[in-house]
Amino acid sequence: MIWLMAGALLAMAGLNAPLALCALSIAAYQGAIEPRAPLQWLGEPWFIGLTFALLIIQLLADLYFVPITVRDRSYLNPYRTHNNYLHARVQSLYRPLAGAVIAAALPLPLADWIAAIAGWSIAMGGYWLSAWIREYVAVMRGAIVLLTIETLKNALLLSVAMLVFWLPPLALLLIVALVAPVVGWTLRLKQEYTRALIDGGQRVSEDPRVVRSD
Repeated sequence: MIWLMAGALLAMAGLNAPLALCALSIAAYQGAIEPRAPLQWLGEPWFIGLTFALLIIQLLADLYFVPITVRDRSYLNPYRTHNNYLHARVQSLYRPLAGAVIAAALPLPLADWIAAIAGWSIAMGGYWLSAWIREYVAVMRGAIVLLTIETLKNALLLSVAMLVFWLPPLALLLIVALVAPVVGWTLRLKQEYTRALIDGGQRVSEDPRVVRSD
């Protein structure tokens, strides 16, 4: 069962790092899981408060910062697109780091450094998958659809966080139910985008009808 917990938490870290850390911290505080000795502080009340504050910031950032190549960039505040690159850089470090900490803290039958490397790699894969989805949805469907997907993602992950230490198989199933159809839909968007360019369509940045805001 510990492997299912680890899988659910690492998948969650790749999609929403502070939520995964917050879930682990609360479980450690309540005694549902015993972190390895060097990382006992993960269950301290101050760390729970810190992860909860970071979670609120993460939820707001996901809704505010959007990729720059969006169809509707003409009405977006420039800072929401320009600062998206900073947001992406932070997430590309933050999520794998959270995955490494989570994997090293869990009592897995692995050396802590091996678990940390595995956690980093899995969370990094989750981050790049989510970044790829954000980019194609922004290009092909615009910011409104992207923000709707982000809201649904975070809402489902909140449910996963409540289940991960009690029903790990169901938690993993919910994550797959979230990711799999969105990945399939994004692959279709990628095909549409490729066909449009082959047929003579323009990239958004080359379309003279798009009012540039920079």
